[in-house]
Amino acid sequence: MMSLALLLAASNPGGCPVTLTDVAAKSGLVFAHERGATPERRLPETVGAGLAWLDYDNDGWMDLYVVQSGPFPPNGSPKAQDRLFRNDHGRFVDVTAKAGLSDTRYGMGAIAADYDNDGWVDLLVTNWGGPMLLHNEGNGTFKDVTEKSGIKGPRWGTSAAWADIDGDGDLDLFIASYVDDSKDKDMFCGDPVTGHKMYCPPVMYPPSVSVMYRNNGDGTFTDISRSAGITHALGKGLGVVFADVDLDGKPDLYVANDEVMNFLFRNLGDGRFEDISVASGTAFGLEGNPQGGMGTDIGDLDGDGLPDIVVANYEGETNEYYRNLGSGVFEDLSVSSGWAGTVLTYVGFGLNLLDLDNDGNLDAFIANGHIFDNPRRQGTSYAQKPFLLWNDGKGHFRQRGCGPAFEKEFVGRGSAVADYDNDGDPDIAVSSSGGVLQLLRNDGPKTNWVGVELSGTKSNRKGIGARLVGETPSGRKLTRLVHAGNSYLSSSDPRVLFGLGAETSLKSLTIYWPLGKVQVVKNLPTGKYVVVKEE
Repeated sequence: MMSLALLLAASNPGGCPVTLTDVAAKSGLVFAHERGATPERRLPETVGAGLAWLDYDNDGWMDLYVVQSGPFPPNGSPKAQDRLFRNDHGRFVDVTAKAGLSDTRYGMGAIAADYDNDGWVDLLVTNWGGPMLLHNEGNGTFKDVTEKSGIKGPRWGTSAAWADIDGDGDLDLFIASYVDDSKDKDMFCGDPVTGHKMYCPPVMYPPSVSVMYRNNGDGTFTDISRSAGITHALGKGLGVVFADVDLDGKPDLYVANDEVMNFLFRNLGDGRFEDISVASGTAFGLEGNPQGGMGTDIGDLDGDGLPDIVVANYEGETNEYYRNLGSGVFEDLSVSSGWAGTVLTYVGFGLNLLDLDNDGNLDAFIANGHIFDNPRRQGTSYAQKPFLLWNDGKGHFRQRGCGPAFEKEFVGRGSAVADYDNDGDPDIAVSSSGGVLQLLRNDGPKTNWVGVELSGTKSNRKGIGARLVGETPSGRKLTRLVHAGNSYLSSSDPRVLFGLGAETSLKSLTIYWPLGKVQVVKNLPTGKYVVVKEE
């Protein structure tokens, strides 16, 4: 383990170019998470829950679906009801009942995507006990089509992600499975003398198999986990993201695991994946050991056009920054880049790459919070502060504070990014285990920006899996990726923001569509969102 002094030296706290303000309550986002803690201390009580941004009514404003957990074991209590909040130009209204939503199971995560290409975004909700697929009917309501779709999912699904893995134009699905907790109620961890029970650590539970589904194009899905080549990889999956890391035109899959090595599956293009976890250098931390991986994201952090991988980890470990060297090989720059920061007493969950100050560089937000309500490590706590890592554009980071929201301790879990007020900068929604929802509005300086919304014709409708490269008049190139599922138990705004900093325009935009089409758009207008249709 590297010394605390080294980690402190890698972090240089300072001023912040933006202020993030929690405006959840004043915006109408009134929601309190119920973790359903029981005397039996069941492990699922420690890890939920997430949220998803989606424009479910196609009005151009991002709405928010928030996952509830509720009493454990699940019994259909109204306390477990997830919530859908409609965005009315920056103000939110609870439309859960109006939308016909009634998922009262013990919730984990939510991932939004238009899986049937009908122009209306749908929802996949992961739960303890099995997932739920909610089809957007296009009239303001959702219909539970789980049974019809054939998606059974793992017993305890966590994060999930959508991508067109086989190049047929529709979105396929991966659902991560955490652990086999079938004997959880019979396990005892705690003081054998007093009988005081504590949560058992995840290391005491066996890993389990995640699930890959192929979209059949008719509203049904087929489990292809075995033929895809992922069933041999027994993990404890918590974070998931698809991205084409080797730039061969096919979405690869990264899974952040808890206490076992992380997985990187290279897409071979025929529905099969090759496990390159160890060979790629992304399976372990700097010391060659598995870590407690929670949230994960992928983006170009150093401006070289190659997608890098980041992971939020458990206390006593560094958060990881794997720099992409090309050809499926990565270098761990966690400490030397400053990415690790001062994190030894933190437990990272939600992790998002975003350009907070619109200078063209991807920064990072990390939501922190312990899994144990009685942490054993000296100097740590259950509720913890979130933090931001600021990027100098060359892949070097500084940890900074950005307003009162970053002085508040809470038990952070899922986080997701969206420009909810359509003002051209990214905002952040953050869930809290057993706490209230936060909406961190970005009050940064106004700079030039370009917003892009994709509309696929041959590729999937929202262009999930696309890579966008914008070029400024000075020749600077900005690379952005379109995901459906990232961070922790969550999914973000599928629209793409290009912050231009001191630049006045985006000279050109090259879109690498999921099905291989390369499209160039010239002279995009600034200060607004532009819909680009696949030619």
